This record gives sequence, structure tokens and C-alpha cells, in this order.
Amino acid sequence: MKYFNKTVITLLITTIILSACKPDSFKDLGIERDFLESLNGTWKLTKATQVDEDASKKGFPYQQLDITNLFPYTNFVFTLNVSGGAPTTFTAVPGTSPKIIKLPSGSWTVDDLKYPKNIYLKNGAATDTISLGGYPTGTSTTLKLSKEKKDAVTGKLLISYSYEFAKQ
Repeated sequence: MKYFNKTVITLLITTIILSACKPDSFKDLGIERDFLESLNGTWKLTKATQVDEDASKKGFPYQQLDITNLFPYTNFVFTLNVSGGAPTTFTAVPGTSPKIIKLPSGSWTVDDLKYPKNIYLKNGAATDTISLGGYPTGTSTTLKLSKEKKDAVTGKLLISYSYEFAKQ
């Protein structure tokens, strides 16, 4: 009798657990975001951060520094133009800020039109690459870009810079 009660109780519990497991129905996510269109416009630099990658790798206490106020970085203005869902032209006006983007103007492209990671700037034969650190979307209207400085001989990452821009 004891064995029968244990078996019935086990079957009952198993039936309850299995009947309670139902697949979740997922809500429609809505329209797909157009990240390129969110990059379109004029952006003003609000924050600049320098990261010592070697110190970060070794776990040193001083790994990064907010350099926004060391130089007039907030004078830097960057414009990205998009037309017909494709990148077209850009302008970079440093003002009295250091030239974080070496090219003053030209055309730009991305590595992936749907989900870009890298932005390639071009003016004639001169090129520059910047990486996207964050897309400006509904809740966050901040454009985050980053650049890396590597050792010319070894290719080892030495310093990285992170820049935050606010839409104008």
C-alpha cells in the first residue's frame, strides 16, 4: 500500500508540473529599428575618456581618466548624413578641440547596414575608422564612439578613447 501511495503521489506531482509548463507567447516587438537613421544628424561631444589598456589588463588601480576638461573637447561637432537608408557624407568641426577625427569632411560607410559596428570615414585617399560603442535609441539619445591606438610594430592595443556625443 505504501508503494502504491508513493507511486500515485509521484504521478500526480509529475502531471501537475508537466501541465503547468506551457510555452510563453512572445509579444510582437514592433517595427525594426533603423540604426543608420538614428545616427543621422549633428552631434556635439559631451564626454571623452581615455583608457590605458595595459593597466586595465594588469589590474592596476588607475585604468581610465576622464579627459573632457583637460582640453576643450566639448567644442567638437560631428555631423553624419544619411539619405535613402544609406550613409552619405560627414563633417567634423573640431573648433578648439583636439582633432579626434582627422578628416574634416568626406563620405562614410559602415560594415553592416542593419547593425553597424564600425564607421569608415573617407576623404580622397585618406581614411579613418571609428567604432560604435552605443546606438542612440529612444531612451538613450547618446551616440558613443571609440577609437583605439595600437603599437605600430606589434599591433598591441595601448590606449583606447571613448567619446560620448549629444544630438543637437
